[in-house]
Amino acid sequence: MKFTAVLMMVMAVLALFVGAGHANPAPKVPIKQIGKAIGKGIKIIGAAGTAHEVYRQVKDRRG
Repeated sequence: MKFTAVLMMVMAVLALFVGAGHANPAPKVPIKQIGKAIGKGIKIIGAAGTAHEVYRQVKDRRG
């Protein structure tokens, strides 16, 4: 639960940095590029969830 909250905070801070770095008031970012960035974020979250589940299985097996 805490890991998810920390991950969301990090994603929010990164989004603020990406959005605040443009000098142009109306930046034109292609939809395809935005989709790739979101896709990578979802894959990272999925990998983190899988790693957590593997950790839990190993921990439960020992105890």
